[in-house]
Amino acid sequence: MDKQCLLKIDRINCASCVQKIENRLAQVPGVVRSSVNFANSEASVDYDPQKTSADQIMRAITELGYPAHPQDSMHAHKDGSFRTLCFQTILAFACSIPLALHMFNLPLPLWLQIALATLVQFGAGYPFYYGTWQGLRHYSSNMDTLVALGTTAAYGYSLYSAFTTGPHHLYFETSAFLISFILLGKVLEMKARKRANIGMRALMTLQPKMAHIVVQGEQREVPADQVALGDLFLVRPGDRVPVDGIVTEGNSTIDESMLTGESLPVEKNAGDKVFAGTVNQHGLLKAKATQVGPETALGHIVRMVEQAQASKAPIQRIADKVTAVFVPFVLLFSLVTFLAWASFGLDPVDGLINAIAVLVIACPCALGLATPAAIMVASGKAAREGILIKNAEVLEMAQNIRTLLLDKTGTVTEGELQIFETRETQRKQNSEFLNLALGLASLSDHPASRAIIAHLKKLNVAPAELTHFTAYPGKGISGTYQGTSCYMGMPAFLQAMKVDISEFEASWKEESVFIVGLAKGTECLGYFLMTDRVRPEARAAVAYFHEIGMKVYLLTGDRKNSAARVSKAIGCDGYEGEILPEHKAEYVLRLKKKGEVTAMVGDGINDAPALSSADIGFAIGAGNDVALESASVILMKSQLLDVGKTVLLARMTFRTIRQNLFFAFAYNCLGLPIAALGLLNPLIAGIAMALSSISVVANSLLLARRPMNLK
Repeated sequence: MDKQCLLKIDRINCASCVQKIENRLAQVPGVVRSSVNFANSEASVDYDPQKTSADQIMRAITELGYPAHPQDSMHAHKDGSFRTLCFQTILAFACSIPLALHMFNLPLPLWLQIALATLVQFGAGYPFYYGTWQGLRHYSSNMDTLVALGTTAAYGYSLYSAFTTGPHHLYFETSAFLISFILLGKVLEMKARKRANIGMRALMTLQPKMAHIVVQGEQREVPADQVALGDLFLVRPGDRVPVDGIVTEGNSTIDESMLTGESLPVEKNAGDKVFAGTVNQHGLLKAKATQVGPETALGHIVRMVEQAQASKAPIQRIADKVTAVFVPFVLLFSLVTFLAWASFGLDPVDGLINAIAVLVIACPCALGLATPAAIMVASGKAAREGILIKNAEVLEMAQNIRTLLLDKTGTVTEGELQIFETRETQRKQNSEFLNLALGLASLSDHPASRAIIAHLKKLNVAPAELTHFTAYPGKGISGTYQGTSCYMGMPAFLQAMKVDISEFEASWKEESVFIVGLAKGTECLGYFLMTDRVRPEARAAVAYFHEIGMKVYLLTGDRKNSAARVSKAIGCDGYEGEILPEHKAEYVLRLKKKGEVTAMVGDGINDAPALSSADIGFAIGAGNDVALESASVILMKSQLLDVGKTVLLARMTFRTIRQNLFFAFAYNCLGLPIAALGLLNPLIAGIAMALSSISVVANSLLLARRPMNLK
């Protein structure tokens, strides 16, 4: 089975660096797929652990000149890199400003100009030379190559002039200010990229740094990441829960809105689960750790958002194809510019300056940031709304959904069935009906089983002991009692098991109830009449789906009469009742063959095949683990309207991406010829290059401010 590692990578300066790393990863035996995100300098790599390891993958990247680290070890290192960049920028400007004094008739001694320019060129500008050298070692080029060549040409020509013609035709301030402004652009770009990841950082801060564990009756404060499975820990009033666990002592209420979106606190007593990041309201709780570190519910959410941010949307392929040839093209274009000016009898010095302008105006960074910056902001924004999107491809697909399929129980309805009547065929004093029903229901997690358990426990019914339990998804369940097979489920299931249900034939056809029967052998002992309330927001959600151009269909394993009633109540375009899980998946595939972009919303095991088959699977957050694993999007608040929010966010995101790509392409298409014609000073070109990347990130950041309210 493939494994995945998430890495932080240093010194990614442009989209060309991303291409180089991905090409190298493709050559590593055992790497199945990889995606490098320029916006947050992260990589997601799927690999076969039988053929390679995370250490070998990191070594392959590091040998390229891009140090790679496990993602969770990089926070302090990243801050250190930012501080170093700030220091280099301050140094560059401190040395560059005196070089401009000649513009105010305050010339510096030649030796001081050379000293200051050299300090900027090889001190503050060292990262550009290092990046260029690493590229040359592997026969490639990147943004560092363009900057290093451009500034070295200006510095080298000035140094030559200084020792031949004296203090004339010097361009020390040009090379120094170019490095200064490009470094300043990197500082501003890095700050903007950090802001783009604000949603991710908000999730990371939900887990407390410290935990209070109990060891041999004594309380100790330890880092939360040192809590081990089985440890007892205390959660004081007002504290966040450090890890997932089960309450062993105490009672309180906990705010779980960060997981479920439910604003009302949830009461917790002994035996109840608590989750990392949730907030204890008033009582003192003692709990036993059941999931720690990345295995907690919060850890799964964080990992899912990280994977989404590290993934690539298909639209990114456009930029990838351009950046693959961008730097070599710019180098050639710069050389042609210089030769053209020299060949037509123009001043070769002007040709050199214009060639430098060509090198520094070119910006693959804006192209590389156009898509991942927007994806990063969007996935963080979605996570804050309780919408967990597994990858960028899903977000791109979501904007084009035309057909939406809804499961009924637990999705359109609240999923909490209630029994309003029990009918038995046998009226004996010691009837086994209720005992068998409770015994079978206790072995199942179906909403109908939960309703039976809740109802019969109030009646103090003792469960019968059954063996050989079997579940038939979408149909029913069975077990053996004292050597006789017992069945509980839908009427069609009982009929398939050769059970005689003729006595209750009329009852099965009632439209307003959900019916579950129970049989011992071939004899039907009785049945339960249940109701399931439609979610209050379901009709408004379907109306919104229609408004944005979707068709909505209801798919359920329940009776057709029940499906018709619910479908009509919420305004669906159609429905299918008494449909088995595999038939739900077939229904989805038939729609896909017609070319329709199809989404499925469900919450149970029986929905998993359809969720996997659909272009996009939406799992209700309160649903079964199998459904959550099969889906592409998880709705933590369990609200249908969040499907609409996902589509709205997807459309806003890809409108932003298209704007970013247009700006990046237009900037380079206009900037290169303007610089070649001598209409752009290299200093202005350097400033423009820095601002182009910042503007793309800034445009992406606007996504975080746009409302997600549905009209």
